[in-house]
Formats: sequence, structure tokens, C-alpha cells
Amino acid sequence: MKKQLLAGAVLAALGSGAAHAAFLTYQFSNPLQGTEISQSGNLGLFDTMGGTRTLTSAVLTLTGQDEMTIVLSNSAQQSQDVIATGNVFLNYTSSLAPLNGIIVSGNPRISLTNPTGLQTLAAGGTFNSGLLTASGSAVLDALTLNPILAIFSTDGAGQQFSISCSSLSGVTLLGGGGQVSFAQTTQAACGARIAYEYETRNQTPEPASMALVGLALLGLGAARRRKA
Repeated sequence: MKKQLLAGAVLAALGSGAAHAAFLTYQFSNPLQGTEISQSGNLGLFDTMGGTRTLTSAVLTLTGQDEMTIVLSNSAQQSQDVIATGNVFLNYTSSLAPLNGIIVSGNPRISLTNPTGLQTLAAGGTFNSGLLTASGSAVLDALTLNPILAIFSTDGAGQQFSISCSSLSGVTLLGGGGQVSFAQTTQAACGARIAYEYETRNQTPEPASMALVGLALLGLGAARRRKA
């Protein structure tokens, strides 16, 4: 019985190894393009490496940016006060069906605004905003993604999934008495980043485990000598 217990101790010690937390990220970004845009990119799936790594959480960050110029023209015979706001709404989708359902339910995931502030246009006058820029992000955290965490794991390197986005852009006007028109020039772009947290088990026994192995082996040797 003692020999069995000692042998069990040896096996337990040899099989032990601390689980270590680590992180892995993938990301992509697209260049600015004239709206309306339709862009996509790929993110890596998590490789379990034959089951030696275990995915514990994932966080997906969707990103977007724009550049816009707004020109206002007053056709009235008197001056007009007006506030113009350029808007770019970014809608996202994914090639992973469970993830796509979550993303689409919150579209537009990113809303970018480019305000001119209050402007007074003289009769027949114009206003050029110059280059307006905006950027934003939307985070799908671990609490959101943990229920579908398994879809991100695969056994094999280099496998990917896609994130796509499309835009809706325009300008809203306040004031102007219906006498102010606008022209816009807009570019937009989107990207994404996924961060994986995972555990990997150290297959090399730690010092304490090695000491336990030594004691167990000594015990086995002593048991054999007593039997002899």
C-alpha cells in the first residue's frame, strides 16, 4: 500500500506544473476611403496548440475614424445663423455567426460627429469648415463574449475570421431658415483588434515538485530494501 502511495506521489509531482496566464492580440486597420465605404479585415482565431493552451477570455475592440469637409451656402437676402454637424455611422458584421448576432444587435456600433459650431453666414455668403476629424471605438468585453468564447478556439495556427464595416454619412443643419445648403466631402475607415487571455501549463516540474519526486523515490528505494 505504501509503495502505491509513493508511486502516486511521484506521478502527481511529475504531472504538476503551474498554469501561467498570457495574452495574444491580433488587429487590422484600413485606410481612409470616400464614403460610403465597405471595408473588411481578418483577425486570428486562438490556437489551442493541441490542447496545451486554454482560452479564458476575449475582448474585441471595433475602431473607426473619419475626415470631413463641410461647405455651407446661404441663398437668403439676409444673414443666417446655422450649426452644421457631419455624421458618420459605422455598422459592423462578422463571419462568425454567434459573434455577428451580438455585433449587429448594437449597430451602428460607432457614431462619429463633426460639428462646425455656430456660424453666421452673410447674405449670399459661404462657410468652409476646413478638415474636420473624428475617431471612436466600441468594446465587446469579456462579459459579452464569454458566453460564446468557444467559437474563437481552434486547433491549428493561421486560422482567421473576418470583421466588416459599412458607413452611412450625412450632414444635419440647425437654423438657416431653409435658406442654407451644404456640400460635404467625407472619408472614413474602420479596423478591429481582438485580445485573448489564456492559460498554458508549465510541463517542467517546479522545484517543490522535484523535491517531492526525490522524497518519493527515496521512499520507494527504502521500501524495496526492507522487502529484500
